[in-house]
Amino acid sequence: MRLRLKIWHRRQRFAIRQFPVLNQLYRLAVGVVGAIMMLAGLVMIPLPIPGPGWVTLFLGLAVLSTEFAWAHRVTSFIRSQLHRASALSQHVMARTRAVLREHHAYHRQTMLAHARSAYQQFSPLPLPA
Repeated sequence: MRLRLKIWHRRQRFAIRQFPVLNQLYRLAVGVVGAIMMLAGLVMIPLPIPGPGWVTLFLGLAVLSTEFAWAHRVTSFIRSQLHRASALSQHVMARTRAVLREHHAYHRQTMLAHARSAYQQFSPLPLPA
């Protein structure tokens, strides 16, 4: 479905590019819609509810990147940085889990040893085997 939509859009875009005035109007409309979305996103960012401001801002940038090279470069840069941050986050979480497993095992053994010594010290009965 996505491929069909992409092919349809490219055909439509090719047809529009054949007429310079129509092409300029189309680019102007995309620019206006993208700019409005980005401005709306900037206005919504400080709202107390999380999410819609940033989402709207990035959607506006995505709309602009369909027609403007500078917006496409910005979008590509943001995507690459998000992929890098995701990989770093996964690495940090894996390392944190490993360290926590090691500490948990160490503390469990230490607590068992302390409990065993306290039981031997204060219990009149012999320690079960």
